[in-house]
Amino acid sequence: MKEEILEALSKPYVHTIKDINKATGIKRIDVEDILTVLKKDGYVYKFDNRYYLRKKGVIQIKDRGFGFIHVDGEDADYYVDAFNTKDAANGDIVDFYVLPKTSDDFLDNACVISVLERKNTHVFGKLIEKKNKKGTFYFVASHDVSYDVKCFIKEEDLNNAVPGAIVSAKITKYLSDAVTEGYIEKILGYENDPGIDISLIAEKYSFYKEFPEPVNEELSSIPNSVDVSLYPNRKDFRNELIITIDGDDSKDFDDAVSVKRLSNGNFYLGVYIADVSEYVKEGHPLDEEALFRATSVYLADRVIPMLPQKLSNGICSLNEGVDRLVLACEMEFNLKGKLLNYEINEGIIKSTHRMTYNNVNKMLNNDEEVIKKYQDIYPMILDMISLSDILRGLRVKKGAIDFEVPEYKATLDKDGHPITFELRTKDKAEMLIEDFMLAANETVAYHMSISNLPCVYRVHENPKLEAVKKVFDMIKTTGLKVITPKNKILPKDIQKAMDLVKDNKKESYSVINQMMLRAMAKAKYSEKNLGHYGLAMDYYCHFTSPIRRYPDLMVHRLIKTLIIHPENFEENLTHFMDIVHDISVKSSVKEREAIDCEREVMDMLMASYMEERIGEEFEGTIDSITKFGMFVLLDNGVEGLIHISNLDGYFNFNEANMTLESAAKTYHIGDKVSVININASKKQRKIDFILKEDYDKITGVTDAK
Repeated sequence: MKEEILEALSKPYVHTIKDINKATGIKRIDVEDILTVLKKDGYVYKFDNRYYLRKKGVIQIKDRGFGFIHVDGEDADYYVDAFNTKDAANGDIVDFYVLPKTSDDFLDNACVISVLERKNTHVFGKLIEKKNKKGTFYFVASHDVSYDVKCFIKEEDLNNAVPGAIVSAKITKYLSDAVTEGYIEKILGYENDPGIDISLIAEKYSFYKEFPEPVNEELSSIPNSVDVSLYPNRKDFRNELIITIDGDDSKDFDDAVSVKRLSNGNFYLGVYIADVSEYVKEGHPLDEEALFRATSVYLADRVIPMLPQKLSNGICSLNEGVDRLVLACEMEFNLKGKLLNYEINEGIIKSTHRMTYNNVNKMLNNDEEVIKKYQDIYPMILDMISLSDILRGLRVKKGAIDFEVPEYKATLDKDGHPITFELRTKDKAEMLIEDFMLAANETVAYHMSISNLPCVYRVHENPKLEAVKKVFDMIKTTGLKVITPKNKILPKDIQKAMDLVKDNKKESYSVINQMMLRAMAKAKYSEKNLGHYGLAMDYYCHFTSPIRRYPDLMVHRLIKTLIIHPENFEENLTHFMDIVHDISVKSSVKEREAIDCEREVMDMLMASYMEERIGEEFEGTIDSITKFGMFVLLDNGVEGLIHISNLDGYFNFNEANMTLESAAKTYHIGDKVSVININASKKQRKIDFILKEDYDKITGVTDAK
């Protein structure tokens, strides 16, 4: 009966004993007794004679004060209004209850009860000196608007920091929710230093460029070159045509590829991945630091690597013309893209050429100069694109969803100020490498699964039906006819719907693409093989980027220890079975933090860019609508809010159609609009627009630029 009551409480408008009795048929006296037990055990929360589901999770506070709570093991987050976050700070573990939900709510709403564990151990910001009648005192004012606290510092704890310095202060005591005590741990720089704002954000997420001393000491024992004589049992690929294909400005190359046509007409695909685990040994300082970081982080003016440069740009980088150790995944595909055979081996390669996406794309576009320069590999490039087309076509046939995730690159001037934001594009060469990496990742995951070996899988679970249905309903408002599946939505259903929008309502595609992305479950790492919904794959892991992702490094270690060198198989099997869950969880958490860090840096830079352009006019697209206004996305990726109070007239939010409606006007997602930038704050990561047509009436100003 406990489960029945908990299930009833998850439904809209079921919160009193009478409601529960009506929903479950359980006698009222039994309901009261069970609720008493559930309340005592922490499963329900009683407030004003109403009962709510009680949970705990990690809260992320957004710049405008509202937040989202993530509960481990649940796909969808809980939305928390600013006035319901209590004293919780960004990253805190909180106790909360689930608020009454209407059937139209997209996310469950929640209210924080209390903070169970503080995430923040530091305050990052400017050291300020103040004087009063009692003397001089110092404090660090938080640079983070989502964590608005002051950390008071005793003079003897300044550690050579001077007023005006940008510092990291370690908290030693909470005096109240907004006031702490501590000491200066690190001086990060000064207010006008180029990139100091980015440094503050990186520090907040615990991403540091510097490596600890034990790591630097271990690096001294790692060679600068490969002594081939030490590896007589490795498969030698040095006489094969093998190339790397990366961006023009790439410094580390952890994957190389080779394609050839076999005598039987099939395709041979070799994917060769830097054997990082040969140098990063489990339990050593390098490995412990790599696990702590779990991922490289790519910010506008820097890369914060998972591994030190001696590895990432040196002995583990598959540089042209030098011997390098690899794990090789060799695959044979027929002309329909079916995998017929595969082998996974330790190997040695010598890259024939360091190719760029730019040059490979030129070759595929018949640039004679580039073709002549790389004529030795030109036939292989043509075979590569043929195989790529086959593999991609088969994925699409299976129902893989080709989400277009917009990614913007910021260009900064010498002082660290943003100049432009450009949308990164993918051409044939980029997609070719993507196809080959996907093939290797799928093959390795398949092998680990059928071998019943522990693995860190990359999983993407099925989305919630209701979330996807809302997007299908949105597509219908554009006039397109789509059939919404009733019980289960397959990847093919989403693929067909998105293709329909792309082919017939191109102006709405990017916005609906973003909505569908938000409706998807978040991909994560797991020791369980749950498949990958978006890729329409039953088996998937990350194997191809061990320089920048710890799960890939872990998969390499599992392959080498349990398959290639199974000397202590039983002992190692037990050991890895014990740790793959924790590594999956840690890697998922750090990946999420890296994404948040990269996003916050971009939001800060975009707000900084718009601070210099107050009053200017821009063209954009309405990309989301809420009860408090609508967000407009500019062509350069900058997004700003038109608050409902800045619209001319009285507007109602129609949640069913996702529109804002007045007697005279209706705004839809996907509408093209002209806006004036009226406010921007780099500190608050906030940008406010007003419609050009409403500007004069709302502001009384007529001098927009």
